[in-house]
Amino acid sequence: MTTTTAAPPGPGTTTDDPLAGSADVWLLAEEDVPRFAEATGGLDLLTDEERARHDRLLFPAARTRFLGARLLSRQVLSQYADVPPAEWRFDKGKFGRPSIHQADWGLDFNITHTNGLIAAIVVRGRTAGVDAENTPARPEALKFAPKVFTPLEQEVLRRDREQGHAFADSWVAKEAYTKATGMGMARGFDAFSVHRLRGGGLAVVDDEIPEPERPLWQIQVLQVWDRFALGIAIRATEHDEGPVPVRLRSAMAELLPAHAAEPAR
Repeated sequence: MTTTTAAPPGPGTTTDDPLAGSADVWLLAEEDVPRFAEATGGLDLLTDEERARHDRLLFPAARTRFLGARLLSRQVLSQYADVPPAEWRFDKGKFGRPSIHQADWGLDFNITHTNGLIAAIVVRGRTAGVDAENTPARPEALKFAPKVFTPLEQEVLRRDREQGHAFADSWVAKEAYTKATGMGMARGFDAFSVHRLRGGGLAVVDDEIPEPERPLWQIQVLQVWDRFALGIAIRATEHDEGPVPVRLRSAMAELLPAHAAEPAR
């Protein structure tokens, strides 16, 4: 497994960088996407290729989440670099992970969406992944545990009194990590473990991480709006002293004018 570290800040970087010592995770409720789109430019902000992908989606909910994720990415990235939202262009890695085309700003981002929530994480000079799922997981999802968890993880899950929440927490932690590495679902989830530490934190156990890099990885799961498990994975730098703080941000409250963020009456 190979990991990449973003380039240092370059042209277009904003002063008093809010990402100098932390990571931001921006949240957008699916129900707010229509108002967010109306206030930010909607489909007009997307590229021709993105609009074509949007139009090929069969279900309205899938189109809403697709549009919300693309608009959120652009609006969020423009908070950290002097680039208009419409001008961002993106590349895809070998396993489909998006990255900024010709990035000169040292930014790395990742996006996730599930039924009801869209989230984007942004870091500078670090690498990050994010994943969200509804919690607790449905009972039928637990049947997949032998395919996605190691034997020890399965044993821990069987002994947990709240299996639905435990399954969702473990899943989003593992997927956030694989997204941060750039492999996503191409990496077998049963090939590595995520374990809870005595102090309540999480640690990834992956033999494919070079030993000097292992202390740089941090994994955490947050609960959002009592409905979602939000997994966050960050590969810090050798210069970071301790875990990188994560701030949750509201897309509607912080990215839109006050009148646009308020529901219609």
